[in-house]
Amino acid sequence: MEGIEPAAPVPSPTSRRAFLAGGAALVGAVLAGCSGSGDGGGGGGGGAAPTTRATGTTVPAGPTTLAAADFDGLGPCRLTPEQTAGPFYADVGLDRRDITEGLPGHPLRLGIRVVDQDCRPVPGAVVEVWHADAGGDYSAFADGSAGDDAAGGTTFLRGAQAADDQGIVEFATIYPGWYTGRAVHVHARVRRGGDAVLTTQMYFTDELSDRVEREDPYAARGPRDTRNGDDGIAGDPAADGTLLATTARGTGSQGLIVFGVDA
Repeated sequence: MEGIEPAAPVPSPTSRRAFLAGGAALVGAVLAGCSGSGDGGGGGGGGAAPTTRATGTTVPAGPTTLAAADFDGLGPCRLTPEQTAGPFYADVGLDRRDITEGLPGHPLRLGIRVVDQDCRPVPGAVVEVWHADAGGDYSAFADGSAGDDAAGGTTFLRGAQAADDQGIVEFATIYPGWYTGRAVHVHARVRRGGDAVLTTQMYFTDELSDRVEREDPYAARGPRDTRNGDDGIAGDPAADGTLLATTARGTGSQGLIVFGVDA
């Protein structure tokens, strides 16, 4: 956990579930926004080939591509505050929209628009996201957050995309699970020309997290121990612009947010 676990977790030689060998090539071209044809999981960047989760339910592609108008009304133009990347960041080199790798969970369509301080879109900005699974476990690390850890070489719930000409990226994922000491959150990093211009986190309303944690497979863990107001990293997500604007979408949810970066 950020602020709780050691900053350098020790990788475990064992994996937490059955894994399938992933390909060594990157996943196709960038899909900016959501269309009818989505990426699958798998694929990897340099180094050892990653492994991927066994079969599960893949988040379906969205019916339409997100547009700038979908982000209207999400707040004034401002720079998004920096927040810690935490100890579980890993550059897995996966250029993909669907980051689920078949994991079960509450489907989440995550849309991010990157703009500068004058509200102008930042095309080509590369947005990376990573978060815990329904059991509170991160891929790529033996993180100690659950009794059934993943290990080095796993890549679930991690990926990156380059923003389209409106500064928009979209990810198909699942609602994150909780782990001790943290509110439910998603990590993000924005890069331009290879340089990080923003590292932050995104949050959900406590009401939505209350509902989701009563669903399977989240319910097996019971109620989370930390709400937004009790999280020392989260601050005030609604005031800081790090709270996702969420709506129901089929059996899952859609979450949208605008990142303001110093471009």
